[in-house]
Amino acid sequence: MPDPYLDPIVITGAGMVTCLGLDRQSTWEAVRQGRCGIGPLTALEQPAPDGKHGGQAPELPVDESPGEPREVRYLRRAIVDALRDAGITRPNVAAGTLPYAPERCGLIMGTTLHGMRAAGDYLRTGDTSPLARFLAASVLKSATRGLGIEGFSATTCSACSSSLGAIALGVTLLREGKLDLIVAGGYDPVSEYVYAGFNSLRLVADKPLRPFARDRQGMKLAEGYGVVVLERAADASRRGAPVMATVLGYGESADAHHLTQPHPTGDGASRAIAQALKSAGRTPDDIGLIVAHATGTPDNDAGEYAALSRVFGDKLAASPVVGFKSHVGHTLGGAGAVELILAATAMNEGVVPPCANVTPADIDFPGLTIVNHARPAKIGATLSTSLGFGGANTSMVLGPAADATAAVVTSQPVVDRRFSGADRREVFVTGIGIVLPRAIGIPAFLQLLNSPIVTGPATDSGPIADDAIAHLINARRVRRMSAYVKLMLAAAGSALQDAGITDTQAYCQSLSAVLGTSHGGTEFSGQYYKQIVDEGIPAANPLLFSEGVPNAGAAHVSLTLGIKGACQTIIGSRTAGLDAMALAAIRIGQGSWERALVGAGEEYGPIVTQSYAKCMRAEPHDGRDGPVGFATGCGAVSLLLESRQSVESRGGRILGSVDATAFAAPGRVASAGAVRVLSELGAIDELVMSRSGSVIDAIEREAVRLAYPDDTRRPRLTSLFGRVTECYSAGPLAGVAAALLRGGIGDESARGPVGVICTDVTGGVTAVRVSGREQATRD
Repeated sequence: MPDPYLDPIVITGAGMVTCLGLDRQSTWEAVRQGRCGIGPLTALEQPAPDGKHGGQAPELPVDESPGEPREVRYLRRAIVDALRDAGITRPNVAAGTLPYAPERCGLIMGTTLHGMRAAGDYLRTGDTSPLARFLAASVLKSATRGLGIEGFSATTCSACSSSLGAIALGVTLLREGKLDLIVAGGYDPVSEYVYAGFNSLRLVADKPLRPFARDRQGMKLAEGYGVVVLERAADASRRGAPVMATVLGYGESADAHHLTQPHPTGDGASRAIAQALKSAGRTPDDIGLIVAHATGTPDNDAGEYAALSRVFGDKLAASPVVGFKSHVGHTLGGAGAVELILAATAMNEGVVPPCANVTPADIDFPGLTIVNHARPAKIGATLSTSLGFGGANTSMVLGPAADATAAVVTSQPVVDRRFSGADRREVFVTGIGIVLPRAIGIPAFLQLLNSPIVTGPATDSGPIADDAIAHLINARRVRRMSAYVKLMLAAAGSALQDAGITDTQAYCQSLSAVLGTSHGGTEFSGQYYKQIVDEGIPAANPLLFSEGVPNAGAAHVSLTLGIKGACQTIIGSRTAGLDAMALAAIRIGQGSWERALVGAGEEYGPIVTQSYAKCMRAEPHDGRDGPVGFATGCGAVSLLLESRQSVESRGGRILGSVDATAFAAPGRVASAGAVRVLSELGAIDELVMSRSGSVIDAIEREAVRLAYPDDTRRPRLTSLFGRVTECYSAGPLAGVAAALLRGGIGDESARGPVGVICTDVTGGVTAVRVSGREQATRD
């Protein structure tokens, strides 16, 4: 394996918006002065309960797009500021102003709830058109329009650790060598939806947020937008870019303990912290500042202190701790990125920042050093922690710019220091779980593949009844869970069973999970939100809130199976399932992980059906190769990915391999990204299209025509259309499963590599190349 320190990943720019200011410096100056930005939430869609204020961003001085949603306008400002901070002075003019080719620049953001404010507009008016701007992929497309970022675009959700997880994934993609620049971070606007949810869980404080204090009450909710520009150190040096900090390492884990409560002994958080230190090559002695998650809730602060104590021991007192939420509130999906940027700024300025609202005498925990006035200090490295609902933990270690400068060898071509074919480990598929309306389980799925294509008018599949999957899940345990979560649990358990895993708890100790979903638990979310709109914030149902968040599937899979590795959910796009598979395969290939559960799931619901009926233009055709029109479905598919070492250590069998991945963000020409993705896949014998009966089909066909102008070299084109109703993020993974189980969909005897492509409604494209068992096991 190549040494990651040969070419460190650096932060070359940062932008943020918080309740303390519209840029990084204004927020930092307020923090240094010990100010707190909590106040009235006038931008909340309805009044908050008396006395329960929060953190609201100042109004934009010049609103260049007043018709855009709040999250789009503020996120765009943070992104543009981050690019300018990185020395990219004209990021908003035209493509070509970025320092690298558009296809070499990517975007990955974290959020908790997409563009949820649009759903409130729908519930108040009955008009589904606002929902076109609800999904995370639409938020990113709008926020980055015209910036020239065309290489990758995705949104991840791990609740309040989302943005730090997004930055960690950005580091992964840069080390892969597919991209040269990544804009990463996170966001969440003020929203009645999330305010009511945390308030219903009794986590919102009446009094100020007092981290680690004896009388701490809870959190203060706020909006926040934090964005960093990531590059390889040699590339940054070559273009003369300023370096703000070096990303030395990160760690991720899952508690596998409770949906909304942290592990009381800090088990999961301590593992993430220890892993971050190890990957950074640092010890507790090297950490000059600990940026704690520090929500001010009794259980969270106690669990986090327990985690820090387990890792730092009696050396904890030597590292000062800051809780930035005491200044800016809990910025949810933006928290990890906002606080990481403030950590880097503190390190560069040599200042230990104060906590607001507390004094050292107020602290409830022995050996915890917190200051209430800024003090000078030499900070050699910082440690940041983000702890999210469902027990998703992420930690990251930053070092100064000098750590990267010392490692750069400018005379060596950058390409030599990326992962190459010789460096990469093989990635195998060892288990498949299928839960589809007409095919629950592999035998039924194979039978479906052999059945005639359904023709005639397209019709929705309807939901999958609980009775149909009762044999795959614990009926008593899941009775209060959303249909989305039930489908994900059934598919995940089936994949492990198919892989021959008998001791699930032992196996899952070192298993990570990356799931995908376009819509998540829409029915629970809709019921929960309608009650808020109809009856007010105090009427919020805490059960529906916690079960309706986008990462509920990953959280419950982790809890049920005992998964202790990283748990992420890629959300808000049709490509989310393939994105999840590609990102997991990259990490296994790089050696970061040994095994990963990937999957995607979608429940059936009228809100989704009504929305797509209005926005998805059907593709005209004669119906001979499938149904006429666009119809919605549901289902879940899971795949187990492993390294060769993982498979051989347990004597497992191999179903196939993941050989290549390719991405494209929404671009100026609809089919251009798909053409580029197909060229990156390499030679394939068959291409599984993501047909849906909509205009997306024409885009993919045009891309095939342009990518393979020579008919004799064009792969055989197949799809699941007419057998599997459109099930969004789960559909492409069903295509992967079909290719591996049959060696190809169109021909039982096909044994060549198969490509699977998916195009999102925004124009983003993801594809993977897989090989069947015979090729995967061939020497």
